[in-house]
Amino acid sequence: MPPYVVIMDIDRDLMIPRSGWTKITERMNTQVEDQANLGSDHGLTVVIGPFYTNMAMILQIVGIPYVVTDYKGFDWVDSNRVTDSVQWHSVVEMRPAASEINLAIVDLCRAQNWTSVVVVLPDNPRENQECKDLVNQMIQSHISPIPYAVSLGDRSRTSMQTRDVLRNAQMLEQRVVLTCSPRDEKDKLIETVLNEAMSFGLLEDEYNVFILLDTSMYLEPLKEMNMYRKGLYAVRCRLLAFRYTFNSVNLTSSQEATATDAAELVSRAQTRYLEMTDGYFDPVFSKTRFLEAIRQVTFDSPLTGHVQFDNEGKRVNYTLRLINHGGMGLFQQVGQWNPNGSNVQERLRLSRSSLDGDQGQGSIFDDVLKVVVVIEEPFVIRKEGRNGRSYEGNDRYEGFTIDILRELAKVLQLKYEIYESPNNVYGSENANGSWNGMVEEVLSGRANIGMGAISITSSREKVIDFSLGVISTGVNMLIKKPKEAKTIFQFMEPFSLHLWLAIVGASFVVSVILFILDYTSVERQFTVKETLWFSIGTLLMRGTDFSPRPTSQRIVTAGFTFFVLITVSTYTANMAAFLTTTNLEQPVTSLEQLAERSDIECGTIDKSATMKFLQDGSKPVYKEIWEKIRESEYGLVENSSVGRQRVEQGHYAFIFDYLINLYSEKNYCETKMVGIPVRLQEHGIVLPAGASFKTKINIGLLQLRERNFIRDMQKKWWDNKRKCNMGTSGRSSTQVEFSISHMAGVFIVGGFGMACSVAFFLFKKFYVLARNDEKERVPESVLLDSTHKLPGDML
Repeated sequence: MPPYVVIMDIDRDLMIPRSGWTKITERMNTQVEDQANLGSDHGLTVVIGPFYTNMAMILQIVGIPYVVTDYKGFDWVDSNRVTDSVQWHSVVEMRPAASEINLAIVDLCRAQNWTSVVVVLPDNPRENQECKDLVNQMIQSHISPIPYAVSLGDRSRTSMQTRDVLRNAQMLEQRVVLTCSPRDEKDKLIETVLNEAMSFGLLEDEYNVFILLDTSMYLEPLKEMNMYRKGLYAVRCRLLAFRYTFNSVNLTSSQEATATDAAELVSRAQTRYLEMTDGYFDPVFSKTRFLEAIRQVTFDSPLTGHVQFDNEGKRVNYTLRLINHGGMGLFQQVGQWNPNGSNVQERLRLSRSSLDGDQGQGSIFDDVLKVVVVIEEPFVIRKEGRNGRSYEGNDRYEGFTIDILRELAKVLQLKYEIYESPNNVYGSENANGSWNGMVEEVLSGRANIGMGAISITSSREKVIDFSLGVISTGVNMLIKKPKEAKTIFQFMEPFSLHLWLAIVGASFVVSVILFILDYTSVERQFTVKETLWFSIGTLLMRGTDFSPRPTSQRIVTAGFTFFVLITVSTYTANMAAFLTTTNLEQPVTSLEQLAERSDIECGTIDKSATMKFLQDGSKPVYKEIWEKIRESEYGLVENSSVGRQRVEQGHYAFIFDYLINLYSEKNYCETKMVGIPVRLQEHGIVLPAGASFKTKINIGLLQLRERNFIRDMQKKWWDNKRKCNMGTSGRSSTQVEFSISHMAGVFIVGGFGMACSVAFFLFKKFYVLARNDEKERVPESVLLDSTHKLPGDML
């Protein structure tokens, strides 16, 4: 029969706040029947959850193991395990006893000779029982606590009271402030104290010490990202807190660590239970034996460290790590405590240099830092020797990433050695689950870190860690820069062909009308030749040698002249615009347009994060682009240099990192970057999973960012080193110098007109000469006959 999980709410299902212990058994059986569809005779095997006195009492009676994950219920409390002195036989406690965690704080104070401590705690008796136990232990150890109880619930009131506490601490010259917040996920007391201490400048005093106690070890304000956001990495004081392990820094809730370990405990206990039977199958499940199996389980948890229990179900042989959460020693272990020992020296071991204020400005590596890089302009560029000079070692490389690495090494006092990634790739997952490139170098330990234009992705973060983002980027396209669409008849461009035909047709119609209106006139002026010449002259705004006299002809002429005025004015305005701007070929400007263009191929780098993005894209256009890439001859290329070279050949769009495309546009003048960047992301530094030096590298990056060093390097490599005159190339039409190419068509038409006139003149000249020669060859008798006939013909 498979195991079932029955979820029981203390108020809704068990009704403990209203009925106490009286209905617990009945309600538990009801939930088993409703949720697991089992009879009440099966019952529960184990109960996991916070401590409730009534629940512990009933479970002890029925003999069901009770794995306690918290000292008390989060929403409703009938009693706190801290003040409950009953020895429950069925209880197994996942958390160390609160009194032992408090003892660790007391031992720290005694080891540091802190004779007085300001203690900030909740004023609600249900919320401060752990804190009261701590204060009592301090008094018994001859440490003078100065307790201040602040009200919770109203954040503004809590902040005001906290300011009063810190002001009093300054007046009393108290250097040690202890914040006790057992339910800090709900109360946010630690966050309030840190915010107010920062406003008072107390965090800038290296002699101040803030001890932060949350028995769940959740400590949300001290999570890595929160520390960066609030600027706590830059404080000079010591922010001390006990944690189970370094992994507890990334907990997502106060219950996560103990709940996860409780599930692992029960799973291992099932195996242990079967081992205890020596292979004999007992159809009757023994809850007593299962409780014994639970207490015999031992394992090392990544969240709470060593898990082991004594015969009474209490945690033993665990270790608490004292972590500093401030300054360059951020997340640095400065000591560790375990409950085994009869005195402070046996229980607590401290790193003196760290606790005495020496934040350890030395290198975070004892040996030379191995840095793997990928050659990618402008991030990492291999220098070329000049005048017989060759470069060696780290001097072989330059670029944006190299400048960041060099400055980061100065901040962190590192010695490093650069080498190139195998096959010059960043890293992707192979079919068998292994990785290649830069990622594999870090995974295998051959490199300590990897740097370059590597994107922070979820698939990579499953196997490695990343630093904070070094620089933000995205994905867009690189295309061949559109050329100017030139034509010798550019003067025709302002009007479309249909409009030119309409203008010619209108002129012809006007000529016909004028010819008809003047056909019956005695003094006829508009012959066929004169009518056409009148229309052409008016259209070209030249005028004619005569004007129409009849009213009808003048009306037609006035209307045609107005038509010509508007047409010429419109043409002049459009012509000015066309002749003073560059008309470019129509490029693609978005992925949607690229998907529709059959005349342009596209591609990206094989096995890159961009390829993965297009392959798994949620939008239909991404899938269309991916299909187009698969069908393209150069769909998947080796690196960005190959992609750029293919772009320069034309009819190809290279889809890749925005920053790399931007550099190509500014240094390879035949290329142009287009499209709004999509898939906004960041480049980071590759680190081994769980790297202990991650925090220091992040702090170093933040310091570079605050000094604007990263922005200055971005300007250096993308703006100051550009080789192309960008101008205003971002627009489709740009203002250009007026040249002969813009007037070539006009010269051709003018030359054609002159050639026609000369040809017509020569034709007429030779024709007249030929006629004269013919007349000279006619006999005199023929001429006389013609003379005699002349009067008759005239009549």
